[in-house]
Amino acid sequence: MAGPSIASDVRALAPGFITLRRQLHRHPELAFEEVWTAGILAGQMRVLGLEVKEGIGGTGVLAMLDGAHPGKTLLIRADMDALPIADTTGTAYASKLENRNHACGHDVHAALVTGVAQVLVRHRDCIAGRVAFVFQPADEPMRGAKRMIEAGLLERTKAEMSLSVHVLPMAHTGQVVIQPGPLWASRDELTLRITGPSPSRVAARPFDFAPLAAHLTTSLYELVERESWFSGHVTFRVRSLHAEQAGPAWLGGPRGGPDQAAIELNLAVFDNPLRARLLTQIEELSRRFVGAAGGTLHIDTDYALPAVVNDHQVTGALQRAAEAVVGQSNILSGWRHPFSDDVGLLMAAVPGCLMLLGTANPAKGITESWHRPGFDIDEDALPLGVEIIARAALDLLP
Repeated sequence: MAGPSIASDVRALAPGFITLRRQLHRHPELAFEEVWTAGILAGQMRVLGLEVKEGIGGTGVLAMLDGAHPGKTLLIRADMDALPIADTTGTAYASKLENRNHACGHDVHAALVTGVAQVLVRHRDCIAGRVAFVFQPADEPMRGAKRMIEAGLLERTKAEMSLSVHVLPMAHTGQVVIQPGPLWASRDELTLRITGPSPSRVAARPFDFAPLAAHLTTSLYELVERESWFSGHVTFRVRSLHAEQAGPAWLGGPRGGPDQAAIELNLAVFDNPLRARLLTQIEELSRRFVGAAGGTLHIDTDYALPAVVNDHQVTGALQRAAEAVVGQSNILSGWRHPFSDDVGLLMAAVPGCLMLLGTANPAKGITESWHRPGFDIDEDALPLGVEIIARAALDLLP
């Protein structure tokens, strides 16, 4: 049976994937620059005999494992980019590159998923279906998942389920967060660009358009407050409002062009249907306001990331696996935060679960949070994560 031997397989393989983690940590690469990293990971997958495709969406890597029997396809994703942050840990595996650091644990994610691949290859005969191992670039600017999807990742894999993992320095080694439903928030950044009517059309009343942006901003806040009153937590913020009132030059206006305004908005929610409804209503309200004033509206979208919402079936498989590895008392729930992650784009298309892996160990002095120069993880957490994900994968592809 595959199940009882998973733990011994992980113990045997652990020195290798821990060494890989340290290798990646020494050579961190920024978003869309992960050429060396992608090459190392692709090489690891080829050694396992997997079908490998590189260069998806820039530097993304896809490796496919065929099970012994037909079935569904499970996508297992890891990000692999680093941050422009110094490494002050002083460890033997500290970054060799100035102002480059895996200070969010993406080296851990990539090594962990590699370890899962190593385990599952040993249990190919127990797998009904396929496993798509995805190494994604550019998670930190939250652009990489979109690039890989646009490059045909989902068509290539035809995945029906997904698993992902992220280190959690707020929890100790041996603890995991695995919970169904919302985990991390959506992220939408919009700019409403408003252009007023031509000065010739407003010569008699040249200054009516100027208050529009302020009135629209107030109305948008009222709209979001109304919609979110019974629907849960919503974060809505106007980052900036810039307006230029022009008027015809012959009336003393500063220039001869039309009035212009730009309103930059942030929206974050945990409920994807509510997010869709709010985005639609924000656009409809803005177009009504601007149209009534005789102007035109153009909406620029910078970020458009759905919330990370864990699927109940996939979450159940992870919970069963974690109970076998760390025990029920170490499975945490009721934890969510207004962080965002572009894995939400993948999970919106491929139902899945993002597991948070505790990596802090105060006894070893490992307590620093993400995105800090002193960030590190307790490497004892790595084998636990590998075993949980591998067990869940076998549960989902019986």
